[in-house]
Amino acid sequence: MRTLLLLAICLAPVVAAVGEQQPAGLPEVVARVNNTAITRAELETRLAQSRSMNPALFDTMPPPERQRATLRVLNDMVIRELEVQEARRRGFAVADAEIERELAGLRQRFPDEAALVKNLAEHKITLAQWREETRRNLLIAKLEQTILAGIPVTDEEIRKEYTQNFWRGKGEPPAKELAEHREHMLAVIRQRKWTGARRVWRDALIATATIWRWTPAPPTDAEQK
Repeated sequence: MRTLLLLAICLAPVVAAVGEQQPAGLPEVVARVNNTAITRAELETRLAQSRSMNPALFDTMPPPERQRATLRVLNDMVIRELEVQEARRRGFAVADAEIERELAGLRQRFPDEAALVKNLAEHKITLAQWREETRRNLLIAKLEQTILAGIPVTDEEIRKEYTQNFWRGKGEPPAKELAEHREHMLAVIRQRKWTGARRVWRDALIATATIWRWTPAPPTDAEQK
């Protein structure tokens, strides 16, 4: 959960244009996920964030590679929107108090409000945008936590995981030792299983959704040189 909240600070949309770095011909709406539109402006802010991590590399990309990078970012935005929609469909919500609690934790990292605002500005994000990104992160986190909690794990799997990867004694660990570490082993095994099953789960979300996504025209011969 904490990692996701930090991502809301570090990977939130950047309100900046990248001008000529953008692929030509972007429409006003670049994708629709069920009834929700993803706009060109939203895609541009995500691309600007990607560029900010390594401007020199981004700026030297040839047009075909830049198109592929653009589509990767757009695909990630589509998947994220699907996950948020699924969380809301299942009835998850994030109260304003939860956002404010996370904001209070963030404020503790800075000497005063001015320093916080300055830091957000450096990341090209407003406080309102931070709140929205944090809300979406929390929605996805709640959804994934519920899925993780429902992944079945047998006692034999727990015994094997602990014996092979954590137990430093001789022979089989005693029942008391296993019981003390049961919850940790559950979390480890479920996370591993979820990592393997996530793509299948996302593919199922995609299969049941109505998705349209902008596709760029193939680069010309001159652009590929």
